[in-house]
Amino acid sequence: MKTKMAHMLYLLFIVLIKIGTSIEDEANMVDTDISNSIAIDDYLEYNKTNEYYDYNTTEILRKPISVTNDNHKKCDVLNSTLAEDSDFIPTKMLSSVYLENHSNLTSNLIEAKLSADGMEIDGVNLFDVVNSDCGGAKVCPNVSGNWTNDNTITVGFLGAYGRSQLVLGAMPLAVAAINREPSLLPGLRLRFVAADIGRSRPHLPMDKDSLSLRVMTQMRDLGVVAFFGPDGTCHTEAKLAAAWNLPLISHKCAGAHGSFEKGSGLGATFARTLPPAYKASKSVVALLKAFGWSKFAIVAGDELTAAGQQMDAIKELAASNGMVITAEHRFADYIPRHISDMERIVDQTYDKTRIYVFLGEHIALVDFVKVLQRRGLLTTGEYAVVAVDDEIYDPSTAAITHAEHLGQNSSNDTLTFRAVLKLTPSFPTNPHYGMLCQMVREMSAAPPFCVPNYHKIFEEASVPIEAAHLYDAVTLWARAATAAMRAGLPPTDGATLMKLLRPTTYRSVQGFDVNMDSAGDAEGNFTVIGLVADPSAPGGWSAQPVATFHYVNSSDLMPELVGAGNIDWIGGSPPVAEPECGFDGIKCSLPHDPGVLSAAAAVAAAAILAAALLVRHYRYEQKLASVLWRIEAKDLTFISAYNAQSTDKVVCDTSMQHDMETRRAHTTIAMYRGNIVAVKRLRKKSIDVTRAIKKELKQIRELRHENLTAFVGVCVESGSACIISAYCSRGSLARVLADRDLHLDDMFVASLVADLLRGLTYLHDSALISHGNLTSSNCLVDSRWVLQIADYGLHNLKYGCSDAEDALRMERRMLWRAPELLREPNPPPRGSQKGDVYSFGIILYEILGRNGPWGDSNLTNAEIIGRVRQPIGGVLFRPPLSGLVARPAVLAVLNACWSERSDRRPDLRLVRLRLKDMHAGMKTNIFDNMLAMMEKYASNLEAIVAARTEQLLQEKRRTDDLLNRMLPRTVAEALKRGERVQAESFDCVTIYFSDIVGFTKMAATNTPMQVVEILNDLYTCCDAIISYYNVYKVETIGDAYMVVGGLPERCSRHAAEVASLALHVLDSVPKIRSRHMPAARLHIRIGIHSGQCAAGVVGVKMPRYCLFGDTVNTAARMESSGEPQRIHVSHDTYLLLKQHGGYHFKERGIVNIKGKGEMRTWWLVGEDHERRKNTMSRYQPSLLRNSEDNEDSLWGLNRSILNIRDRARLSCGGLAGPGSALSSPGPPACDCFIPNRDHHSAPVVLFCDD
Repeated sequence: MKTKMAHMLYLLFIVLIKIGTSIEDEANMVDTDISNSIAIDDYLEYNKTNEYYDYNTTEILRKPISVTNDNHKKCDVLNSTLAEDSDFIPTKMLSSVYLENHSNLTSNLIEAKLSADGMEIDGVNLFDVVNSDCGGAKVCPNVSGNWTNDNTITVGFLGAYGRSQLVLGAMPLAVAAINREPSLLPGLRLRFVAADIGRSRPHLPMDKDSLSLRVMTQMRDLGVVAFFGPDGTCHTEAKLAAAWNLPLISHKCAGAHGSFEKGSGLGATFARTLPPAYKASKSVVALLKAFGWSKFAIVAGDELTAAGQQMDAIKELAASNGMVITAEHRFADYIPRHISDMERIVDQTYDKTRIYVFLGEHIALVDFVKVLQRRGLLTTGEYAVVAVDDEIYDPSTAAITHAEHLGQNSSNDTLTFRAVLKLTPSFPTNPHYGMLCQMVREMSAAPPFCVPNYHKIFEEASVPIEAAHLYDAVTLWARAATAAMRAGLPPTDGATLMKLLRPTTYRSVQGFDVNMDSAGDAEGNFTVIGLVADPSAPGGWSAQPVATFHYVNSSDLMPELVGAGNIDWIGGSPPVAEPECGFDGIKCSLPHDPGVLSAAAAVAAAAILAAALLVRHYRYEQKLASVLWRIEAKDLTFISAYNAQSTDKVVCDTSMQHDMETRRAHTTIAMYRGNIVAVKRLRKKSIDVTRAIKKELKQIRELRHENLTAFVGVCVESGSACIISAYCSRGSLARVLADRDLHLDDMFVASLVADLLRGLTYLHDSALISHGNLTSSNCLVDSRWVLQIADYGLHNLKYGCSDAEDALRMERRMLWRAPELLREPNPPPRGSQKGDVYSFGIILYEILGRNGPWGDSNLTNAEIIGRVRQPIGGVLFRPPLSGLVARPAVLAVLNACWSERSDRRPDLRLVRLRLKDMHAGMKTNIFDNMLAMMEKYASNLEAIVAARTEQLLQEKRRTDDLLNRMLPRTVAEALKRGERVQAESFDCVTIYFSDIVGFTKMAATNTPMQVVEILNDLYTCCDAIISYYNVYKVETIGDAYMVVGGLPERCSRHAAEVASLALHVLDSVPKIRSRHMPAARLHIRIGIHSGQCAAGVVGVKMPRYCLFGDTVNTAARMESSGEPQRIHVSHDTYLLLKQHGGYHFKERGIVNIKGKGEMRTWWLVGEDHERRKNTMSRYQPSLLRNSEDNEDSLWGLNRSILNIRDRARLSCGGLAGPGSALSSPGPPACDCFIPNRDHHSAPVVLFCDD
């Protein structure tokens, strides 16, 4: 306790010191320029006369009030007048002042977003302004030393950047919206200065409160007239703002209930757009009043949490509205395994209330409702739960609001939540809200906040609702300041603005109106969420808004509930707050006659039984009436047999069958909700979904088994119907057995037989009783080699179909039918269970023999069916077993299943028992066997993939290396991505041109091949030299060599880099020696000029990176008007090099340049040796790389792209061979030779002698 008291005294001491220091600094100010300040006497004169004083609003915003030594005693009077005097603003003046809702703010922002000019961020980081000498600051004071100008108004933003990264962008977004709205702050431009008070800095080790005071003081010294923020508690900041009479509007400060009431001295200039937790209490009480629930119980979390504050507020409002709280319970931090806490609360309260108000976490609410359900309290609609959730309702997750907390019996759990009404903050209704959130992300990533943009993670992160509250705070202040200016009132007066804001109603950027009460707290906007029938949602129900709250005007103390009729009550109407006979039943008197009591009990029991039967019948009829089995034709997408990517709509109309229906080997397939399904079409003249068909659809939809093909639904159209079921990719069992290339070992056979028995047993135990048409063609195999039985049930729906199958196919299907069914003229559609056992025996024989259902019999299908129906000579006709290789137990099962008398055929469970030997010593799961086989090849497959991947990477490196030699890396990457490369403008670059002196004569006296080899020697040397400098080679045109510094990557030393390069080249070129001209020496002219130019890629085929602009022409004229072995430099380049220092020049004087007129030029004659070393030590040559990095290099030297057939020697000035080493940071001065390449086409490599 003593420690906490000491800490509070310390904070109060810091506040007093800061305020006192600020007042003392102002008191000691010397009024050197009375014209740039507002005299206090003039300001106080207004209060005395109570007359309108015509201030210059712009001057008030720009110039802080200066307090001279003579007026030191009036400071206290001024502060008291500005902060506390309620008569300072005349009533007659306020009566004509109102706040306008500028509805076009959002549309202006969207227009700016979509326009080409975009938006300018009028903001800066506080520490860049205060702690910088403008050497590295992002924004510096202007020439006069003022951070703002005459038409600028500045506000401050206090934020915790670490906790609210996606909220920060709302500040510049709101400022941009205000600046784009001419009716807001007319004649002024709004700017903001921001500071991160969420963390201390190494040079400012202090706590959060102290840092806030320091930041606010610095902002006030910069002329800030209003503050926004901070994120956490804001008690200290509100005190300081009130002392300065400056408004502070917070977007996230969640102070306790009553902490900022009007007139408390703490919040006289404070307001907030984030509704405090206790504000939900008004909506809760309004909902209770709307349904007449004057008695209720409260279950809430810990009193120190938001739920505890809400509970206190609800109790206060309930008492003032004449309501009775029958019970109240609190629970500590809730953990799901502590459901016994909820059971205890329900045990103690269920007989004292019918209405619960639950205040706590969502998981605690789910367990609380489950406990009520287990006790059967929510099934009759007598109980209701009103809950409060601080999470905003999101329509995109409405259908799964409770799914993560429900058990396996999710349908009952979901229906239970029909008794729950949840109050949540309303979801934004602004249609542009999504785009505004995207703009907030972009603004957050831009200066002055520079939140790191981690691509998809950053883009996909949701923007917190606090961003909307911050946006509302800034625009709300701007509207209040504008209203004050129009009324002739000072917009910098915090008390004035608060009188305009408290109370008021404003239109939030979220799209709805929000009330602000007399204490400056936003009331919030809440929505009632309830379960609504939704056939498209899982379980048929989803959480959706069912009612909202509305304030008629800003002076209303309580909101009104709107749209309560949309709530789907379990009992058809809202429950009552108290039973008619009271909670304990004492309000109703019962008769004491035993006979009467017995009769009443009998009547009650009969009524309950009848009601139960009626409810059961009603629910059954409801399930029959539901159309969950119906599938719309538009939801089916046909998959072509030739192109799986092409899609057409599947319809069941006969007229479109030819165009829309295709077969993929064994069935028609389509896409339904992302899954492949099989489509079976029934041809009927008319479709009438009768009660019998509905019962069949209900039965078959409830069947779920691994070995039954899943029923999806039925598509019913006029004159036709389609049965939709799950698709099995491997086709029917008959097709699998007919595939001779497929080897089925004992494990496969055992698995298929076991699957068939399991599926058929489940079918016999179900309401369908039997299959009736079991063949190997309707036993399907899926992708996991699991056998599934298809074509079961729906006999009434299939009845009367005009089957398109030919007589032969119909006849073939009878090969699996039992003899007693063949003898009946009209056998039942569902057949019989003993008939299915006979069909199973035929399929088992087919699996074992893989030679059809009747082996290699020479009889026709009709003959086989006739002999089975009527045995000849009393001899039964069955498939031959003589050639079948099987265990004796299996053969015995076959004979038993084929028994002529159906009552002697074994039960399916007995069949499974007798075939148990088939699985002895083997696994019945095909997948286990397949996984074991795949493990054998896993390691080998990984090695092959790794080798192929390495080859691919090597080829990619070669391709990238070649492309990067031809184009800048950034341009090459853009072209590889298929993007269009935009031209780019550069403010200042330095361009180098060189040309061989006497090249025309040289070309005339040498063969073309010799000329090419000479140029190759020269360019190879120059290419090696430029690798030491931060320059870019543009192109070579004949004997001309063009280099540029400062692009494509901007460099402040571009002039120095090009100058050092020119001196290096000028020194190295005369040393080049060639076999064709052993005595001759090459001489070049070099011209350099600096200026503005543009660069971009020209052309689509063989694209080139070219430079454009007058700077290019001037650099070429510098070269052409130069002299041999001299560097001709323009005056612009000379000035840049003089700034760098270390270069030696000789003035050439005024020279008449062709096309340019007279220009003052210079000769570059040298540079300091140390500067050359420093320059070349920073940029190591890219040519000197390890040979492993590039297969096209040998000992780190790039190969020449030309084939040289003769040996020659040259000085390359920068190429090192084996065994040589660089003795200095610069390139060695060495002699190089070109080896003879008489009859080889491979590129040559330059070598150097030691």
